[in-house]
Amino acid sequence: MPSWVRIAIGGSATLLIGMGIGRFSYTPLIPPLIESGALTAAQAGYVGAFNLFGYLIGAIAALRIRAKWGETRTLKACLLISLLCLFASIADLGFIWLIFWRFLVGVTVAIIMICSLAFVTRSAPATRLGRATGICFTGVGVGILLSGTLLPILLEFSLAAAWTGMAMIGALAVVVGFWGLGADTADKLIEAETKPTMRPSVSWAVFCLIGGQTMFSLGLVPHTIYWVDYLVRGLENDIGFGGFHWVLFGLGAVSGTYLWGRLADRVGFRIGLVLVFAVLAIGVALPVLQPAAWALVFSSLVVGAQPGFSAIISGRTHQLMGPAQMAQVWRWMALTSGVFQAIGGYAYVFLFDATGDYTLVFLLGGGAMALGALISLLPAGAGVTDRS
Repeated sequence: MPSWVRIAIGGSATLLIGMGIGRFSYTPLIPPLIESGALTAAQAGYVGAFNLFGYLIGAIAALRIRAKWGETRTLKACLLISLLCLFASIADLGFIWLIFWRFLVGVTVAIIMICSLAFVTRSAPATRLGRATGICFTGVGVGILLSGTLLPILLEFSLAAAWTGMAMIGALAVVVGFWGLGADTADKLIEAETKPTMRPSVSWAVFCLIGGQTMFSLGLVPHTIYWVDYLVRGLENDIGFGGFHWVLFGLGAVSGTYLWGRLADRVGFRIGLVLVFAVLAIGVALPVLQPAAWALVFSSLVVGAQPGFSAIISGRTHQLMGPAQMAQVWRWMALTSGVFQAIGGYAYVFLFDATGDYTLVFLLGGGAMALGALISLLPAGAGVTDRS
């Protein structure tokens, strides 16, 4: 097995536990948390928003932690901390307890995103960049797929059983992650990456990357927090219906991520970004405008494939900035989008709490994705090509 594939698999495992399970498994748990009385509807929304706030803090701290501990040790520590957060969530100790652990896993997700993607893109050959990022982000989809499949079954027993199941999947991801991050070339890659480099200039290309990432983060919030809740409570279906669509969400993530990455290798990362933004804009807004069965399935599959966006924009960032400056620019993107995502997350929750209406929340998310498509159409700068 080529070392870049093994590293990509290791990165996939870190994203599985951090993003796929750590962040997205909370979405299908919102209806039962509310219906069981463990949380109110407002509290459930704010727990999700605190996860986004944790992402912001993690983005601020990521490079300092990496500089002190090194890349592989940082990622392995994040694997273990994320697992701890999952096991701690099993205890039914109320709103504040859950907020803390959801906040902490948000911190680890940001660190994983920044360090893991820089590591994976740096290890991959230029002609395999889309495939490497696709493999890496497939971990998000696998986590979503497993949570969508298992949670409805486990919830038949109890909320504690559901959290325990997610924690056991996380434990398996830790084992795979430690294996993948131990590739033979890892130490050499880290040594090369941690050598001092010039601070990247704040160019037009950087502004476009930051703007695109920010619009994506804002556009994804409605599905991150309210998708299953909309399907179950908004459209008056049972939790099995919500679980079915979360399985579709995971299937979209598993298949779509790799397919988007392959497409970017063929048509270029700039065109790939425009296409994925346009499709996501439709997928986010459509189900509240036309809540027919086909539209709900379309939204679950298309928005589920959203890790493909991260795979493409990480490749585009590597393409525009080069391996030496990838991590710094990726941190700027994560930090800026994290600020707006945290603010937007609270705004979405406040808006829904005030109106009880899902329509405006999802339309705002779709509008953000559409704006991201327009930003991606802008030229990144002189001398940059789609296939460079």
